Amino acid sequence: MNASSALTENDTGGRVATSRELSPGERWYWIIDQLSTLNVCARVRIEGELSAEVLRTALGALQDRHPQLRMAIADTSPELAGGGPRFVPTDLPIPLREVHLTGSEDSRWASEVDGHELTDSLDWRSGPLARAVLISGPEQSHDLILTVPHCIADGTTALSLLRQWVRLAAAPPAPGRTAVARGPVPEPFEALFPERFRVASHAQSDEQAADVADPAAATDAVGRLEPERFVPFDQRRTRMLHRSIGGDVLEGLTLACKREGATLHGVLAAAMACAVAGDAGAASPAHFAVGSPVALRDELRRAVSEDEVGCFVSALHSVVRYEPDDLWSMARFIKDDIAARKKLGEQYEVFSLLAAQGPTGVADSEPFVRHFEEHGPFNFFVSNIGRFEFPAELGAWRLFGAQFVGGISVVGYFGSSVTTSQGQLSWNFTYIDGAVSRERAERLVDDSVRMVIAAGE
Repeated sequence: MNASSALTENDTGGRVATSRELSPGERWYWIIDQLSTLNVCARVRIEGELSAEVLRTALGALQDRHPQLRMAIADTSPELAGGGPRFVPTDLPIPLREVHLTGSEDSRWASEVDGHELTDSLDWRSGPLARAVLISGPEQSHDLILTVPHCIADGTTALSLLRQWVRLAAAPPAPGRTAVARGPVPEPFEALFPERFRVASHAQSDEQAADVADPAAATDAVGRLEPERFVPFDQRRTRMLHRSIGGDVLEGLTLACKREGATLHGVLAAAMACAVAGDAGAASPAHFAVGSPVALRDELRRAVSEDEVGCFVSALHSVVRYEPDDLWSMARFIKDDIAARKKLGEQYEVFSLLAAQGPTGVADSEPFVRHFEEHGPFNFFVSNIGRFEFPAELGAWRLFGAQFVGGISVVGYFGSSVTTSQGQLSWNFTYIDGAVSRERAERLVDDSVRMVIAAGE
């Protein structure tokens, strides 16, 4: 690792910073990733002639574009001046793991994500903060998987990086072409907050922090997903179940959302809330809290494009009344509730809490993590990045199945990652192994999907 200096010389002879301390949000994701892996994966299938050599070259070009992909994390002592974990430069290339299939295995990519990519943390000490997988089957069928840690990526970031990688592989730079100039490590996400939501540098009072940490007024009266057993934080493992909706079913669902004045996200969240409530044996008018990670790229002090690397998301929750016979009413409530909370700026509050009272490392994280476990506003969620444009053809290649899936770590028990791309809605469900049994997870998943499909009929 080349971490001897925090400055390097750019192409114009100037000096630029190549190291900085992790922001409160980045540090939080880095800490909980050490407790239980918190990765984000993006996948696409390519049909056509493709070689590992071409993909490795393209990964190098991708790495040249983004300083965060040339970083490791140094765990320095917070007692030292300027201490705390820092991004530091590394010269190591993004590794590409190859899997060769002797027969057709359409679901092998899902097995790789479930068994390895969501389970095994990236080596943040040595870097780089990305890794890739090439799964090659017979008849020139390939699956590509790109995995990045949540401290530098959200679902949009992961899919954008995958899209850039594929395009670079399809049209590699000409021999002798100068690489993209290596710029400084980008400023922290929190530095782009609108002025009135900027994270304060001073600590909050305990009373203020409690208000932020537990924004739901009567949490004891709000239903949550109850685990079958408590799994220690450092033993939690994210598992995945893949589902998809496409064709006429997806088209019918889209039209139904327009007709009912709801959003697709609202329907998905309502269905998951119904599945959890039904599993708990609840009866109306019970209320359940469902989480909704929300994108912030368009509302920051400057617009942040899909191609910028970072975790530009927050999370809001909706306490929705369980009405199994009126899914559309629940969906409309969730849509309106999220809009109202965003207008109030609630999506920025958690970052104030992390800046004021967030843990500095794994050693002091247990009280904070346990507080969220016991008093957090939600413990199941749906992360929907909406429609994502991904090419269906590149030269002689045919591409399909572009989607992402994110881990859970210690912030809940049941979640889902949703991508709408290339005429398909990919709905990847995740759960914490042991806290939720495989049988129960499959029942929750099947109930959620069944209700959504029925809503579009």
